[in-house]
Amino acid sequence: MPQPDEVFLALSNPVRRKLLEVLAEGPRSAGDLAGLFDLSRPAVAEHLRVLRAAGLVRDEPSGRHRHYHLTAEPLSAVDTWLRPFEQFWRARLRSLADAAEEIALSGSIDLDQFVAAPPHVVWTLLTDPGHHARWWAPGDISAEVGHRFHLAMPGFGEVPCVVLESEQDKRLSYSFNGNWTITWTLTPVAGGTTLHLTHSGFDLDDHRQRDAHDRMSPGWRDTVLPRLAAVAESL
Repeated sequence: MPQPDEVFLALSNPVRRKLLEVLAEGPRSAGDLAGLFDLSRPAVAEHLRVLRAAGLVRDEPSGRHRHYHLTAEPLSAVDTWLRPFEQFWRARLRSLADAAEEIALSGSIDLDQFVAAPPHVVWTLLTDPGHHARWWAPGDISAEVGHRFHLAMPGFGEVPCVVLESEQDKRLSYSFNGNWTITWTLTPVAGGTTLHLTHSGFDLDDHRQRDAHDRMSPGWRDTVLPRLAAVAESL
């Protein structure tokens, strides 16, 4: 019985893996198999010898030719060895799916944007009215907790806001239009800042709120955040 190490060694080469894929479709002659590769026939024969030694193929004469057949039983050793890893990744994927579903059901938009500028520059763009108007909307924004301001949003008019949290160069949060909260989190990274946006408070059971969520998410991701990054890099 071939040892598991022989099976793994046989599978380590892409030519041998391709040979097994072909043979999974049915027996083939040595000549047919050699014609699939830009290799000499002796080179392909050597790969077949390794597969045969590992018990993954068998050959039998058929007239003037030898035909090779797949014998998949030794692959059970690979399956046994891989099973704990499969369970590991299935668990990870379930966790990822659960997290994605939780975010979707929470009624929030969560996005990251890399900005090639230090946090203090990004902070200025978020809190200085003149700079803020360059990448999003005009308004009398400030970093002072409790400050009430308005943002002039095209199509919506003057939207009332109140600063809820403020930690310079790190975190800014304010209410937006009464129902929503916008939170910016700044994290220094090599070469700049990771800017995380959370736009929360959408009632997804209300079709108008869901429509707003579905419209605003790509707007933030594809337009507003990239524009902020571009302005920051120009300063």
